[in-house]
Amino acid sequence: MRTKRNSRWLVRSGLAAASILAVVLFVSWGMRTHAQNNSQGHIPVHMTTDWSTRHMVYSAPSSMTKAWRLQAEPRYLHQWTRRLAVPPQAGGAR
Repeated sequence: MRTKRNSRWLVRSGLAAASILAVVLFVSWGMRTHAQNNSQGHIPVHMTTDWSTRHMVYSAPSSMTKAWRLQAEPRYLHQWTRRLAVPPQAGGAR
């Protein structure tokens, strides 16, 4: 008699734990992690760098034709992107 009660209790506890786990997984399925949260407008920009990136410094173009030609130069675009980048905030996220 006592073993039946223990086995029933064990089965009920197992079902309750499995149900809770299923509910938690279902609720958290659509949630995004902090790293995936893009609410602050942070979009990573990946740029390849080499020695020439540090040694080539472009000044502002003096005419529209020079500006048009510089748009084809990837090092100029990387420099332009780095100069316009917002510096990271001190103190960590949130």
